[in-house]
Amino acid sequence: MTVFLRNAAGFFVQVFPCILMVFLPFPREAYRFWRKYVLIGITATALALAALFPAVMYAAANWNLALSANLFMLTTISLTLAAEIWLVREAGVKKIMTVLAVLFYGASQYWLVNVLIGILAGRLPFSLERESWAVYSPCGLAMYAATAAALLPLMVLFVIRPMGGYLREVETKETRKEFLVLLVSTATFLAMIVSADMDYYTGAGARVYLQKLPLFLTVLLDQMLIYWLICRESERRKRDNEHRRAMEIQQIQYEKIVGDMENTRRMRHDLRHHYSALNEMLCKGQIEQMKDYLAQVLEAASSRMNEVYCGDMVVNGLLQYYAGLARDQGIRCDIQAECDAVAVDAADLTVLFGNAMENAINACRKSTGERWISVRVGTVQGSLAIEISNACRGVRLNRGIPTEDGFLPAEAFLSDRADGGYGLRSIAQTTQKYDGSAKFRYNAERQIFTARIRMNMRSQ
Repeated sequence: MTVFLRNAAGFFVQVFPCILMVFLPFPREAYRFWRKYVLIGITATALALAALFPAVMYAAANWNLALSANLFMLTTISLTLAAEIWLVREAGVKKIMTVLAVLFYGASQYWLVNVLIGILAGRLPFSLERESWAVYSPCGLAMYAATAAALLPLMVLFVIRPMGGYLREVETKETRKEFLVLLVSTATFLAMIVSADMDYYTGAGARVYLQKLPLFLTVLLDQMLIYWLICRESERRKRDNEHRRAMEIQQIQYEKIVGDMENTRRMRHDLRHHYSALNEMLCKGQIEQMKDYLAQVLEAASSRMNEVYCGDMVVNGLLQYYAGLARDQGIRCDIQAECDAVAVDAADLTVLFGNAMENAINACRKSTGERWISVRVGTVQGSLAIEISNACRGVRLNRGIPTEDGFLPAEAFLSDRADGGYGLRSIAQTTQKYDGSAKFRYNAERQIFTARIRMNMRSQ
């Protein structure tokens, strides 16, 4: 019974952190089911496998214990990969990157346990002796528990958490270089482990782990540096995106100023023409013709004036800009905005309205029926609320993600762009900065796409 419990405990301590860390980097929206239920499920599965492991080892005691343990471990890894593929709705390359990170943790722990056993074997109260079907000696179990307690918090803090931020910030097409570097470095690390194990089992003994300790530390530091660089790359990309959005604001403002100057020049030219026409009619005594002409001029002038939608200069400017783009392409644009100055950064407003309105305009271009966009903006109990609806011929959905009042998160919608699109995710990430939300809905029967956005405004 003691051997049974030791094998079960050793397997659980060694494997469960790895299984858990495969899923931790992904946000809750990426899960097929509620995240807490997924984590409870994989914990229960790990416990069941830990209980099964000693029985399998007992049955294989007369065959090959080491090979049986490795095959059981490989089966567990395969089941974990299958569970990740099914339960997490993310790109395959991102899933593999999390697996590579976990393999790095597992290999580091395995190497460190063997080094510690080689150094401290005769100085600890725990025995190195194992029964005929025991995989974990008392000393080995103690070492795995100690290294897990030491390595797991460091792994979560310096690898899993940064990787989670990285995977949220970047798109699949932008992860290729980092993926290849992680793949090569992890494969090198694992090859080193396999080489040391082969030397150990061919008679070199535990001293082989001590002899290769400098190489192990070098590769370990190299791996940590890679993950640090990945984290820094994520932050750099985020800064670049914010800078790009700031430049877009300046470009929009510049185009608006240029347009206003051009309108002023045109109006002055037209005004001289109107004065001449009115003077000619007055000289001829054509009073009724003058009235009709003035009515036509006033109607044309009112239709050319920029509408003032709301009291916030940034929101108003963005609405004017994108409404103009839409109307230039024959898209009917209905806008109602009731808000004064809003406590949201101009760059973030540009991200929201820019992505949402560009998506709406692109969808209307592809629509075969009436092309229209409806925008509603207002403030509700300290929050900025935005709803943008538009004609849409169809969308590609990531099936299986639960809805909330008919609305779906950004991850549920797949881009039909060849280079990949991430406008909806940019909107969602921006709203998260303000403890808000972004939800989207497509009505296939009416062919209407709706974006509903809410952000808690910052205090002035």
